[in-house]
Parts: sequence; C-alpha cells; structure tokens
Amino acid sequence: MIELLSKVIKKIYIFIYKLINYKLYKQGAILYGIPKLIKREKIKIEKNVRINENIFMHGAGGIILKENVTLSYGVTILSTGYDTNNWAENKIRKVHKDQKVIIGENVWLCANVTVLPGVNIADDIIVAAGSVVKDSLLEPGYMYGGIPAKKIKKII
Repeated sequence: MIELLSKVIKKIYIFIYKLINYKLYKQGAILYGIPKLIKREKIKIEKNVRINENIFMHGAGGIILKENVTLSYGVTILSTGYDTNNWAENKIRKVHKDQKVIIGENVWLCANVTVLPGVNIADDIIVAAGSVVKDSLLEPGYMYGGIPAKKIKKII
C-alpha cells in the first residue's frame, strides 16, 4: 500500500513539475523523475525525449536534445566548464567557457554517462553506461563506451 501511494505521489509531483515548466516540456517529453536543470532557458527538448531520475543538465552554453533521445538514470550533460587554455591565469580567476552540446535523434545515453561541453552526438548512437564523452561522436549507428568514449561496435 505504501509503495502504491509513493508511486501516485511521484506521478502527481512530476505532473505539477511539467505544468510549471511547460515551455521546456511542451513537445511531450516523458519524465520518470525530476531533472536538475541549471540555465534551463538555454535547454531545448524536442519530441518524445525520455528523462529518467537523477539527471543533471547545466545549460549555460546551450543544450539541444533532439527527437527520441533517452537519458537513463544519472546522466550528466555539461555545457560549461573551466577554460584550461590559459590555466596559469584562470586557476585564480576561474573563468568558465560555455560550449553548446547537441544530442542527435534516436540517441540513448545509458546510466551515469557524462557529456562534456562542446560535444555533438550524431543520430542513432548508444553510449554505454558510465562513459565520459569528451569529444564529438560523429559516426551514426554505433555503440560508444569507455573513458573517454570510443567506438565499440556497429548497431545499425
């Protein structure tokens, strides 16, 4: 009984969250939990995007999630970070560099994937659990994985 009540409360909470954030989710995103979003005005979510629990997105540089993207539990997408080009100066000033992240159509980011600033992920890609994507993944139809993420096998 307590488990059923907990599920009902969670669904109501998600429904209210989607109402409050209508502009962000108007395309019909499917939420299984409440994501933590920073700079949400720079995050664009297209049709049929599935967002699971414990998701974190920092949108300072801009984030685009195209149609049919799935974000599994614990995915982190960052579009900002320290500028390390002139580290001697920036280690004191802590200057951030914003870079857009684009996740293509039909992409599945498995559990606990981290996507770093400036990354573009092509359509029809799976990124294996626990991977760190620091460079763009531009060849569609493959599974990528590891730290840093590298091509593992063809899926299409």
